[in-house]
Amino acid sequence: MIVSSVSNYSVGEIVAAGGQNVWFQLYPTPNRKVTRGLLRRAEDAGCRVVVLTVDTPVIGNRELHGTTLTELLKGEATRLGNYEGIRSGETIFDPGMTWDMVRWLKTNCAMQVVLKGIVTGEDAKLCLEHGVDGVIVSNHGGRQLESDRGTVECLPEVVEAIDGRIAVLIDGGIRRGTDIFKALALGADAICIGRPFCWGLAAFGQSGVARALDLLHAELVLDMQLAGVTSLSDITRSCLA
Repeated sequence: MIVSSVSNYSVGEIVAAGGQNVWFQLYPTPNRKVTRGLLRRAEDAGCRVVVLTVDTPVIGNRELHGTTLTELLKGEATRLGNYEGIRSGETIFDPGMTWDMVRWLKTNCAMQVVLKGIVTGEDAKLCLEHGVDGVIVSNHGGRQLESDRGTVECLPEVVEAIDGRIAVLIDGGIRRGTDIFKALALGADAICIGRPFCWGLAAFGQSGVARALDLLHAELVLDMQLAGVTSLSDITRSCLA
């Protein structure tokens, strides 16, 4: 589970409620004291990986709900559990962030550093140069840069650039077991999902989330059976020919 720094409940509360193998998705603030506080809370909760979000220096053109979060916070209709007690109105985005942020993270926490928002081979190579421990090929659900490529289109060049040296994950557009199968065949080491579990939650609560995950798993198993592969390691590009 990857817990966002802008989650309503803090990462500590989520882990205490039963979260296991939790990673912490970080939106760094320009105030590094606040960011350091977020990292400390994640480590205290047992997180071993910090996922640095690099595709949101500013909010994209979200015409339908671009100010929703800001309005909810101002009206005190929601909370940001991770920031409570360490933030006093600072922005939660850092438009001035550079590659030096990777070194800063490694200096200020013991967690492995994964970069979320990598979509080109050039940036993938820079990740290797700066000692990143893993990448997530992501376009933020298509909500940031309009007309950007789908993540499955970006995945092959990132995989080629990484060349097996660190883990490559992918999110965005995973809706069926066949989507998982294709991503694995194109070289992804793991798949992240966002909207499917939200749909399950909205429809049936916790049981809906479990059902959504069960459906994806069952579909992937069926796809593997029909493709004639018996393990995840057997899913290669040849399956897409």
